[in-house]
Amino acid sequence: DNDILRDKELGFRVYDADSRGSARAANFHRSVDGYHGAKLQRYDDVLQRYIYNGDTEILAMLNTKYIIKDKKANETYTFGPAWFVEYVEEVKTPAEELDMIGGVDLATTAVVNKEVKGLEKFYDATGDIELVEYAPNYLKYEYTAPAESLCVFSEIYYPDGWTAYVDGKEVDYFSVNYILRGMVLPEGEHTVEWRFRAPNWTMANTITGIASWLIILSLVAVA
Repeated sequence: DNDILRDKELGFRVYDADSRGSARAANFHRSVDGYHGAKLQRYDDVLQRYIYNGDTEILAMLNTKYIIKDKKANETYTFGPAWFVEYVEEVKTPAEELDMIGGVDLATTAVVNKEVKGLEKFYDATGDIELVEYAPNYLKYEYTAPAESLCVFSEIYYPDGWTAYVDGKEVDYFSVNYILRGMVLPEGEHTVEWRFRAPNWTMANTITGIASWLIILSLVAVA
């Protein structure tokens, strides 16, 4: 754990193969196994079918830079926190999507449900993208692309709270590779940001504020 903590690169994950299914690694790292036994069903599908069987392609898709095995930190190859792909492989059902991610080159191909409209079959993947700022509720990327490009982000697709922006303007995104996020990005040099705000946060925050003021006023009245 101390060896891994010396690595200051942003956004990578760690898979503790010695304690599979445990939250132990989450005490120190962004753990592939997560920090809680209750997981999103889709993510658990991937864990059980691929990750717990040592599928290196899926681990690379999840930006798993270190695998802890036999109490040693083994550095591995990843696709990075985000990457551009050339091809789109369309499927009809979630079950087909789960099957397909185990049968294509995920470094060059995005597996997408047919419900996602407007995608091309091929994209220019020669651009560069870099994660420059990371927090649990905020991600910032800088990229350069010579043409419109399809980017896969190694972050779990969860639309109930995550909002995407390009150069400060809100944009659409969609699910790819069964559990990750995809976005079509314009050519040129741009900034991508992801921001998380829990559903109904504004209402809850307002109610909390009103309640706090009522408590303060009550204390003043009593005094």
